[in-house]
Amino acid sequence: MKVMDTKGIIINEALTLFSKKGYDGASVRDIAAAVGIKAASLYKHFSSKEDIFDGILDEMSKRYNDAIQRMQVPSGEVQSVADEYMQITQETLVKIATNLFLYFLKDDFAAKFRRLLTIEQFRSSKAGSMFQDFFLDSPINFQSELFKKMMENGTFKKCDPYIMAMHFYAPIFVLLNKYDRLPEKEEEAIQYISKHVIQFSKIYSM
Repeated sequence: MKVMDTKGIIINEALTLFSKKGYDGASVRDIAAAVGIKAASLYKHFSSKEDIFDGILDEMSKRYNDAIQRMQVPSGEVQSVADEYMQITQETLVKIATNLFLYFLKDDFAAKFRRLLTIEQFRSSKAGSMFQDFFLDSPINFQSELFKKMMENGTFKKCDPYIMAMHFYAPIFVLLNKYDRLPEKEEEAIQYISKHVIQFSKIYSM
């Protein structure tokens, strides 16, 4: 088995165990058993359990960047993203929001990653910081800067961009947590996402 293949399997199995048992609840021995190797062999690929955790964080960042490219979500510098959003239709905006919502709800790696950080945020300062940055500060701060640029461009009404960002992001985050354990109600969740984006546009668009 190739080294990179083994590392990938270790990361996936560790994420599964961490998302169910928490970081402290899963040992290196547990991870090795799930992979089908001895604990000593696992240390050939990662120096410690914390190193495995860091590997999960790095892998999630790579997967997320790949996902937003596949979904054609505007990304990069705030000004260029603002310019792109000015050209897209409301229908496209709904599609982008829905795809991102479904990615974090249904993608196996992303969903387990979110559950892992939700479990560990109060027990691990690293997990807490990652949860705060990945799911709260980064999206809200970026959207705040984006909406500020779109106000300057005359696309949105003049108001507090940070509050506007919270108005946009908070309902999506609430719906993500509400429907996480209700896979049978996926269509209902998607309808709410669509209604939210449309109403947000009506409220703030010029």
